[in-house]
Amino acid sequence: MVIDDNPAMQKVLRIHLESSGYIAQVAENGNHALKILKDGKFHPDCILLDIKMPDITGLQLLPMVKSGFPLVPVVMLTAQTDLETGLEAMRSGAFDFLTKPVRKDGLLETIKKALGYREILLENDRLTKENREYQQNLEKMVEERSGELMNAYKMLKETNLSTVRVLAETIEAKDPYTRGHCNRVRVLSRETAILLGMKEQTIESLEYSALLHDIGKIAIPINLLHKTGSLDPDERMKFEDHPGIGENILKVVDFFAPCLNIVRHHHERWDGLGYPDGIAGDSIELPTRIVQITDAFDAMTSNRPYREALPRESALKELYEGKGTQFNPDIVDVFIDKKVYLSIENLN
Repeated sequence: MVIDDNPAMQKVLRIHLESSGYIAQVAENGNHALKILKDGKFHPDCILLDIKMPDITGLQLLPMVKSGFPLVPVVMLTAQTDLETGLEAMRSGAFDFLTKPVRKDGLLETIKKALGYREILLENDRLTKENREYQQNLEKMVEERSGELMNAYKMLKETNLSTVRVLAETIEAKDPYTRGHCNRVRVLSRETAILLGMKEQTIESLEYSALLHDIGKIAIPINLLHKTGSLDPDERMKFEDHPGIGENILKVVDFFAPCLNIVRHHHERWDGLGYPDGIAGDSIELPTRIVQITDAFDAMTSNRPYREALPRESALKELYEGKGTQFNPDIVDVFIDKKVYLSIENLN
């Protein structure tokens, strides 16, 4: 469903969508959209919602839509370049936002991700209902359903991880140089944590945190992310704001509470010369110390705008030379001696 008061934009979006095989229903304003949805003859799988409209704005309509259709992802459309407006919409339940004029390839890629996210929500909803029924008949079903419950738990865990992956991919879509970076950091962090004997529950939180550690970069201007030369002091200050921005984005959702320290402190250093808080040594939590190392290794071995990827041996040498200054020495030893870096060799 396309909800936009601009006839030209309605036409462009309809053409883009229908030429790509989608069925597009257009609503010319918020009240028209509510009437169509209430009528129940059209069941949208995804909604494109303009932020600036008469009678009911997109931000006012969003909670109404999410209340009635919680499993339908909403992508906001705005002619503004104001990041806060887009982030406000995402905090209110929007899946993502696009800036007008909307490019067809960007539109279709976002819709593809939104529909993938919808599949995750539908599966999660199915599992939740199934679990509720299970609890109502617990005494009778406990023996025959115990194996099924375990499978449902595993699927739910995978669904949660997939949901966070979608969010991480949305972040990385802003910077093609870091595509796949968050997932590689997740895999490297998990393997390191297993070798360090961490509990599975802690490792789960670590994986979510690794996927989201760079979420604050959504607020960094693209020209800084793509800059080929050195950052000047003002640019560096803006760039170094991203851990705190990431923490602020996630702290409004209780589920992400275990991730906050890693997101905020993944650029701290063992010697206390990192940012944003300058904490050092054991004051940095163990999961954060792991991500500092895995993040640095993958960054060094990936192409960036300002340099080509380093050979693996050169990156390992950098880690080794950073023991006791930038990195926790014991974790570096585990990472290198146990060849944790090999765990991402076959990742896409």
